[in-house]
Amino acid sequence: MLRNWIQTLFSYLHLPLIAHADREMNDIREEIAFHLSASAEEKCDAGMDQQKSQQAALEQFGDVNSVVQDCCHVSLSRHVFWHRIHQILTLGLICAVGFLFWFYSQNKPATNSDLSALAPSGYSLAETNGVIRGTVVTDRGKPVNAAHVLAVVKTWPPNGFRQNSYTATTRADGTFLIKNAYPPEQDYEVQIAALAEGHLLQSEYISMRQGTLEPVRFQLKETAPFVLRFESHDGTPIAGVSAFPFERVDKNGAEHCVYFCSAEPIVQKSNATGTISMPHFLPGEQVTVYVRFPNSDWQTRQLVVPQEANELVLTPSVNDKLDDG
Repeated sequence: MLRNWIQTLFSYLHLPLIAHADREMNDIREEIAFHLSASAEEKCDAGMDQQKSQQAALEQFGDVNSVVQDCCHVSLSRHVFWHRIHQILTLGLICAVGFLFWFYSQNKPATNSDLSALAPSGYSLAETNGVIRGTVVTDRGKPVNAAHVLAVVKTWPPNGFRQNSYTATTRADGTFLIKNAYPPEQDYEVQIAALAEGHLLQSEYISMRQGTLEPVRFQLKETAPFVLRFESHDGTPIAGVSAFPFERVDKNGAEHCVYFCSAEPIVQKSNATGTISMPHFLPGEQVTVYVRFPNSDWQTRQLVVPQEANELVLTPSVNDKLDDG
């Protein structure tokens, strides 16, 4: 029986159902004709004439057309069975493929194109439409042109904490504008600093909040010239030292600082005389500067600005690797 099922299966796979019907009927008729011929020959051998033996064999067999139809029906019912099995398996395969496609689309890892639809805040571009605007003026109220404004925005999107830096330069009227910096409808914090040549470093920290940020106003006090001089231990000037002002503590104990991640626009390098102008502090203040000697890493130096002199000498530490050893 198993063999017949296998043969029927291969037959179904090779031919359409209507071709199976024609072929089955022809095969059955040929088999019946062979059987009738053999029965008639047996009767001829028994002494009956040929015509009567054929008639007797036909009468003994019965209605040929009915037998053909019955046999064909039985044979085709097997093909119908396999046809239905085929349809069920095909439907199941389609459902399985559809489910796998849906599951992959829901759980596939984020690609670069997916991430590009998000703003640096971690929220969508449409959500991150908050602007940081403001004005930088002197302590006399005059606008400060070309002042550096360095902002760091902190956000807490569903996929983790974000901290991003933004920079701007004031216009001739002292105003500045940074677009698309934070999501007004979500939690955010902002640290913002202003730095201008010959003026005091000033910063402000805006704690956790939501909504639109009010314009920021910096009023910078003018300062006297102040220079950092970098020398080796034998007094030789060192060129190529990178440095920028990091923090100052004013007389009231308030800290004003620049975040390292936003400091690139204000980094300077010492010239052939080993000097960098850094007029952003007041005499007597405790300050911190970031310094990187050639072939060395960034480090912080805590200093006290001299009351009288406008210059302070810094030498390499034991960890700095200079070309002269």
